Amino acid sequence: MSKLIRILGFVCISSLSLTCLPARAQDTSKLDVCVGYSYLNVDTNGADFQSLGITSRQGANGWEGSASGNVYKWLAAEADFSGYYKTYPVDLSSFGLNTVDVNVRDYGFLGGPRVNFGPAFIHGLVGADHLTGSAMDASASQDSFAAAFGGGLQVPVASRFAIRASADYVLTRHNIFKVVDSALPNYTQNNFRASIGVVFRFGASGGTGSRVSGEPESAATGNEEAPLLGVAGYERSDGFFVLSVRALSVAAAAGIKPGDVVMSIDARPVQSSRDIEAACATSPTGIVKVMYFRSGVLQMEADVGRKRRSYCRADTL
Repeated sequence: MSKLIRILGFVCISSLSLTCLPARAQDTSKLDVCVGYSYLNVDTNGADFQSLGITSRQGANGWEGSASGNVYKWLAAEADFSGYYKTYPVDLSSFGLNTVDVNVRDYGFLGGPRVNFGPAFIHGLVGADHLTGSAMDASASQDSFAAAFGGGLQVPVASRFAIRASADYVLTRHNIFKVVDSALPNYTQNNFRASIGVVFRFGASGGTGSRVSGEPESAATGNEEAPLLGVAGYERSDGFFVLSVRALSVAAAAGIKPGDVVMSIDARPVQSSRDIEAACATSPTGIVKVMYFRSGVLQMEADVGRKRRSYCRADTL
C-alpha cells in the first residue's frame, strides 16, 4: 500500500508539474494514442499468507495503453488495455519441496466514454479482465467483468505529443480457485492503479501560440475577433486562445495578454469568439467574471463591466 501512495504522490506531483508547462495552441486531435507505465494495487480479498509472501494487498508493475477518438471537443470514446505482472517465490520446504516461483499475469480490456475539461479528464470504462497463474509447468486462468473509474491530466508538450498522468479505481471479480471447483463464488476486488505515459496525437493541426503584431484577421486561418472583450485569436478544445489584445480594451484593462486562454465567462465555458460575445452581451448585470489560464496555470478571475455593446470598462480587482 505504501508503494501505491508513493506512486500516486508521484502522479499528483507530475500532474501539477504538467500544468506549469508552457501552453501550446493546438486544435483538438481526432485520435490520441497513449502508452506508458502503470502500477496496480491489487485486493486479494483478505488473503494473508505471510509465510508465502502474500498479504491482503499486493502490488504489480506493468503497462497501460489507450486509444481515444474525440467525438466532440469535450467528449471522446476510449479503449483501454493494460497488463500487470507479479512473481511470488513460494517456500515449500515444509512440504519437502524447493522454493517455487508462481507467475501471475493480469490483462484488462476496457472501453467507454471520456469527458474532457481542458487538460483534465474523467472516464468510466467497462469490459473484461483476464487473470492467469502458472507454476511448475501447470497453469490456470480466469476471465471476469471489470470496470475502471477515474481521471487525470493530459498536457501538450509539442504539437503532436502530450504527457498524461492518471489514477483509477479498478473493479474485478475473480476467484482463481474456481479452476479447481467451479461451484466456488466469485469475489469483488477493489483495486487501484496509477499511470503515466506519452500521448501521440493524430489529426491535430497544431499551432505556434505566438502573436504577430498588427496581424490582420485574414492572416491566420480560423483567426477570430471578440470585440466586446477586445481580443483576437482562435478556438481550442480548452478555450479561446488569445493571439492579440486591442489597446485600451476590456481585456487589456483586465490584464489578459497574448498567449492566455479564456476558459469561461460567468462560469459559462467559451471556446469561440461567438461564445465570448454571447456571454458578454447577455449578462443581466453588465458585470461578467472572466476566467483565463496563462501558460496552463489559472491566473485570476477578472470582473469586467459592460455599459453597452460598443464600450466596456474593467473594474478594479
